Amino acid sequence: MGGKHLLYVGIAQPGQRRGHSRAAARDRLWRNHLRGSVRISTLRLSLSALLADRLGLAFFRDARGRVRMAKSDEQKLSAWLDQHAAISVAHHDEPAALERLLITGGPALPLNLSASIHPFRQTLSELRRQLGRALPKTPREKA
Repeated sequence: MGGKHLLYVGIAQPGQRRGHSRAAARDRLWRNHLRGSVRISTLRLSLSALLADRLGLAFFRDARGRVRMAKSDEQKLSAWLDQHAAISVAHHDEPAALERLLITGGPALPLNLSASIHPFRQTLSELRRQLGRALPKTPREKA
């Protein structure tokens, strides 16, 4: 596959207004996962946990207690995704069933946590849990 590996699969539930269009799925991928925040994208949260030291990412808790990153750190993660990730969109009549099948019986998917039997699952889960421990309530100041 040209040095590329499938690392994660996910499903996009169509919104009431958006329907099942390919454009709606692409828009959601762009808005939530490529340019979104760790608050709304489990993929971004997992990647930021893995890349925190390498990219110099810092985390904090928002007023509701959710793990967040400053906009500048979200931009660092987006830039990393631009350089290192490729995303495909496929439509299926039963996306949840296909996702479950791929996670449990398809290629190794180290970034999926739900229903995963991949040996990296425990490591990634622990890294994500560590993000939530003893975080400040506001973003750290950048030097």
